[in-house]
Amino acid sequence: MDRFLIYNGEIVEKDEPDFLPFFTDETLLFTRKIWYGFGGIPLLNENIDMLVKQLEILQLPVPPFLIDKRELFRITKRLLNKNRLYRSGFVFFQLVWTRNGFNFIITPQPFSTFDFPLSAKGILLNYAGVTKYSGNRFYRFPAFNKSLWSVAEAQNRNTFFQNSILLNEKKSICECVSANIFFLKKNELITPALASGCFEDTLRQIILDISRSLGFKVTESDEIKREDVFHVDEVFTASEEHGIRWVLGVENKRFVHEHSVTIHEKLNTFLNQKAEK
Repeated sequence: MDRFLIYNGEIVEKDEPDFLPFFTDETLLFTRKIWYGFGGIPLLNENIDMLVKQLEILQLPVPPFLIDKRELFRITKRLLNKNRLYRSGFVFFQLVWTRNGFNFIITPQPFSTFDFPLSAKGILLNYAGVTKYSGNRFYRFPAFNKSLWSVAEAQNRNTFFQNSILLNEKKSICECVSANIFFLKKNELITPALASGCFEDTLRQIILDISRSLGFKVTESDEIKREDVFHVDEVFTASEEHGIRWVLGVENKRFVHEHSVTIHEKLNTFLNQKAEK
């Protein structure tokens, strides 16, 4: 299992020499964990579009292999088949910019399940000791949040909290570490707006669309405060990297676990249908 990876468009074995010569102090690294399952890679195009947006904002040239999505899908699907990975998991994209241009590696990480991940147990959240700045447009992309997320994760070591809520300079809620956060209050789904400085996972808009289809009123706000959390019924986080994780509690406040399961079921249906196209 996992003997093969893609290096600059070619499938090679991991133990082949000289396939990592480009990691230096003068590189820019962009990464994406893209979920595969149901016989396809449902959100490949959305992930590639986000990578392209980052490169364009940084005024870097877009490499040809990101433009030809059909070929990228073909070789990535071939990689999964060559590694005999037929259930679900991640394909981990590492795109590296050096003065000599782009290099990229794609490696698989299999799961034992078929469906998109849903946490079996609720998680506990606290509030991170780091602050985001809502006016930084780069915070929409995961690569520019890594240092903040790493600090928040470090602060949770040796505690019983599994993730943290990040606030911006206005004391408004932005996100959790590597995941968007969603609140349910009666028939309303509430999530931080992009104007809050939150990052934009590929699932964010999909979750909003699914919630509307289920009859929820959807509200995006850049003014969700800590005290507002005490008045919601249910909380969950979502990201392509970690799946759907329902929240048992935020610090001392506890929540029910109901509608996030239904949203997860609809998400699986959506991803399955998308993989078949």
